[in-house]
Amino acid sequence: MRTAYLHKNIVKTMKKKSYLFIGLSLVVMILITYLYYSVTYDDFQIQNIFRKMIREEDYFANEIDRAKIYRKKGVKTILLWKTLFGNKNFYFGQKEDFFRDCPFDKCKIFNDRNYMNVEDYDAILFHGNEMNDYEVPQKRKTTQFYVYVNLESPANRKVHPKYQRNFFNLTMTYRLDSDILWTYIIVEDIKNGEFVAPLKDVDWSAFQNHTNARDAKEMSSAILDTIRNKSKSVSWLVSNCYAKSGRLEYVKELSKHIDVDVYGRCGKFNCYNKDCFKDVIEANYFFYLSFENSFCDDYVTEKLVNPFRHNVVPVVYGSANYSRFAPPNSYVNALDFESPKELAAYLKYLSQDLQRYQSFLQWKKYYRVRGGTERAVCTLCEVLHKQKKPKLYSDLSDWYAKDKCIIQTFLKNGTDKYATKRMLMKYEQKQGPNYKVKTWKH
Repeated sequence: MRTAYLHKNIVKTMKKKSYLFIGLSLVVMILITYLYYSVTYDDFQIQNIFRKMIREEDYFANEIDRAKIYRKKGVKTILLWKTLFGNKNFYFGQKEDFFRDCPFDKCKIFNDRNYMNVEDYDAILFHGNEMNDYEVPQKRKTTQFYVYVNLESPANRKVHPKYQRNFFNLTMTYRLDSDILWTYIIVEDIKNGEFVAPLKDVDWSAFQNHTNARDAKEMSSAILDTIRNKSKSVSWLVSNCYAKSGRLEYVKELSKHIDVDVYGRCGKFNCYNKDCFKDVIEANYFFYLSFENSFCDDYVTEKLVNPFRHNVVPVVYGSANYSRFAPPNSYVNALDFESPKELAAYLKYLSQDLQRYQSFLQWKKYYRVRGGTERAVCTLCEVLHKQKKPKLYSDLSDWYAKDKCIIQTFLKNGTDKYATKRMLMKYEQKQGPNYKVKTWKH
């Protein structure tokens, strides 16, 4: 009898060890598989099954229980519906925790619509430009936020008629009056890292209060050496040759009065196997053409970010109020000149007066420029926590497009091929003595 008892205990112990061994083996296999995929595939998604099994405590729950778990924790769940220009992460990046460094960090992003029931996500982000091509959710709760995402101007991308009215609760665009501002550029104070621009009522006092004649002598030797080594006038890197803004026609006229080297599909120059801005544009050129593809309110893209990150002065061509986006005396605005010929004369003058030219780079002592995606993601989480009740855009197209591209309308309906100060003054006179094109006044 004692022998039978011992035998029973031995069998029980062996079973426990066997289960433990199997469990440990499974964990090891999962870890090895995870490491293999992480090393082998750069685009290995953060929500793949292996990482879920290791890190998601609610992975084995069903869809309804997962929603309850996040709701209980006070975590706002965000679903990325389809893609943004083919990117499943909406170009937010590959970070496992998007919100770790945000003031409001209790949010979680998913691109797997089957992870929870679609109607249980707190917010769903839709890329407005791709809504022609796919279906929308069939179920929707009244407490759910549908977010309209768009980084293109309404001159090029219209709101799909089916989703214009009473469909979206929030906007996430480059426009300064968006619910969630997602700009291509943000300017920060170098000393404290605080956000400065873009804003409707921006404060540039950190720069304006300290700029003086001695600043030119205090430029870093590296910047001064870069300026002295420049020998060429104007550069432009472009691939869209037939933009609605008429920028190619403007550049053709400008080229008659000053040398303009055009890189990319629309020109005869290229910079393959090089860092175009660092190795070519910054090293050789005084100016870079930050010309937008359309004239719409607040539409300022990476075309301004790129030269600002290097020691070259941008020439802007767009209908945004650039004083809300960029420090004073950091750019030249083509619409401040009556013709490309007049702009060319001014650029020649600046390139010959190095002290005046380098004053356009003084702002770098006080500010730094970054892309706006990280701040936009943080704002998204903050808005979802603060705004308790979804509003509805009764007509999103009115907000997004109506009277938002005035200069573009002038070009479309008139005989001018491109925009100038002279053209704008002409249209102002046609409209009457009290009419002003507010979008280009600084």
